[in-house]
Amino acid sequence: MKNNYLHTENTTKKLAARARPVLRAVAVAAAVTLAGFALRVAFAAGPEHPSVRSSKSQIVAENPDASNNHGIGKNPIAEKYDTLVMRVYFRDRAERDRLAEELNPTEALTTGGYLTVIRDRDLYYSLTARGLRVEIDENSSRNLSHPQILPFTFYGGYKTVEEIYAYLDQKVAQFPNLVEKIDVGDSWCKANPGACVLPSPWNGYDLFVLHITNRNIPGPKPVFWADSNIHAREIATPEVFMRLIDYLLDNYDTDPDAHWLVDYHDIWIMPEVNPDGHHIVEAGGGGNSPYYFRKNGDNVGGSGCSWPPTAFNHFGVDNNRNFPFKWGCCGGSSGFVCDQTYRGTSAGSEPEDMAIVNMIRTLVPDQRGPGDTDPAPLTTTGVYQNMHTDARVNLYTWGWTTMQMPNFAETNNIAAHMAATNASGNGYPYGSIIGELYTVDGGSIDWAYGELGIAAFSTELGGLDFLPAYSCIDNPGCGSSQGLWPENRGMLLYLAKIARTPYLTSHGPDANTVVTNPESVPQGVPSQLTASINFAWSGNTFSQNVGAAEYYIDTPPWAGGTAIPMNGTFNSPTVPVNATIDTTSLSIGRHVIFVRGRGVTDYQGYQTFGPISAAFLDVIGGGTPTATPTATATATATATATTTATATATATATSTATATATVTATATPTPRSSPTARPGPSTRPRPTPPPRP
Repeated sequence: MKNNYLHTENTTKKLAARARPVLRAVAVAAAVTLAGFALRVAFAAGPEHPSVRSSKSQIVAENPDASNNHGIGKNPIAEKYDTLVMRVYFRDRAERDRLAEELNPTEALTTGGYLTVIRDRDLYYSLTARGLRVEIDENSSRNLSHPQILPFTFYGGYKTVEEIYAYLDQKVAQFPNLVEKIDVGDSWCKANPGACVLPSPWNGYDLFVLHITNRNIPGPKPVFWADSNIHAREIATPEVFMRLIDYLLDNYDTDPDAHWLVDYHDIWIMPEVNPDGHHIVEAGGGGNSPYYFRKNGDNVGGSGCSWPPTAFNHFGVDNNRNFPFKWGCCGGSSGFVCDQTYRGTSAGSEPEDMAIVNMIRTLVPDQRGPGDTDPAPLTTTGVYQNMHTDARVNLYTWGWTTMQMPNFAETNNIAAHMAATNASGNGYPYGSIIGELYTVDGGSIDWAYGELGIAAFSTELGGLDFLPAYSCIDNPGCGSSQGLWPENRGMLLYLAKIARTPYLTSHGPDANTVVTNPESVPQGVPSQLTASINFAWSGNTFSQNVGAAEYYIDTPPWAGGTAIPMNGTFNSPTVPVNATIDTTSLSIGRHVIFVRGRGVTDYQGYQTFGPISAAFLDVIGGGTPTATPTATATATATATATTTATATATATATSTATATATVTATATPTPRSSPTARPGPSTRPRPTPPPRP
């Protein structure tokens, strides 16, 4: 569904003739992963960094004396390629930050002791002449300089902007009671008619976010906001979030966790933050060699920038340096319009950013004080997730300072869960932006936490490239043993589960392998409920012994449901639990069984309950239940997420029946640390933290 003007013969020939480098294999994330602990030791050690090389032909080192080794003072590898992918080593954090401000490196991990810089040979020789250690990644430089070797195109799978928007319309039509598409603003090119003429004239785009919730169940509901493609060339990120949309909606009738998340949460997913930039990326080679374009379509002052865009020089504003919090404060962005981290003319000058800011301000109350060291309350509500590629890391605030954020303990523990593979995490490293990358000011997650106190995270997908093969979204490859979506599915579902009170919930255990057996029973016949309550996942600094477990039928605890205790030996961090569900008084139909556990020790006067997991129980008319294998709860760290059959639009009838049993629950009292809502327009009730259990 590309725009027709991109398919004219003349335009395609011109674009192909002018096609410029496209990064194909920046293997920074892979290098960091393979080197592992050794790289972190090297980073801590200071000047003496061990060389990380796969071979002489792939990584070519240059030291201050090597520039004269070739007779005429030239490096043959540097001379061979027009665009170079370089590792510029630093000796300490201060030098890293000075070089980052000067060189505008790409967003890749710096824990290996180097910045990843994409530039030309002139910079290479300039850096080595200054005595800096520089290595050339020859494979990446070759692929970037000769994009004709790329084996994929947008037609091979990646959706254009038009196709992404058509997909959103399809989900609305398929699930009208669970989904609505909200127009939150206009892209820069749409807000400035006639201003965008490259690659050819177009009129820009609306900015859409998909709102997922069962509207038959009233709120207030906690907010989970997720957005992607703020940087245009990071084309894998919309694909991952479209799969999250599919998972929640297509499995609504068959996956109990997807079911209750849609029923009781306000989930906002914005797959395309930067449609103007994505449109430009698509145009490279008519889609065969996507442009390595990062920023938005704002071309004011950019007439001197390169066109066709190069990997390091083009017009536009970096949307992730333009948010209205610590904008331009600290050397974490550029004031030069052609640079990759150009911050724009003023804080919040770009319509894409302010569309997100203004919308989230209406959804989530301001819960944090004005001071940099003011913590958000333990009962703060809301989660913000911003997705990038390809550094393969889970990031949190701050980016503008090395000072630890006020809610560090809880935020770091959530990031540890996001990473823990024995808790369905993605296996990525985690840490602050400034610690794992470099200084960033005006960034999205710094704004979300800094202004509102929301638990905010940025996940940089793996994939070894900003333009990974489309097959790697769902299948092993590109450095992922599972595929980028399966690798990150559990992490995203965990963030959605804890959105009601993320900081408080991070102190509690997971509820795993929740099973009713039989899942379908005649009325009056009992069903056995089993689960595993688990604190013992990797990196959990709040781990303790499990103190109790409980379940709820149809009405969850925040809606006034009645807790029913479960049995278990509560003397360890991982406890199998069980209960017998009496179905005598249950109505015929489907019921949702909610399970959660807590620690033996309270925290700041709150019981330490963890996130809920659920199971279905179908109560049918008379007869004999069908025997099913007995499920025994084991000390496993987490349930394995499984893709199930696609739900049909008839899910609405079921959800309505369930809602009838739950909406009559009485509201619970507001906890002592109740945040004050931000004044301003709001079409929906603001989320309220749960009561103290």
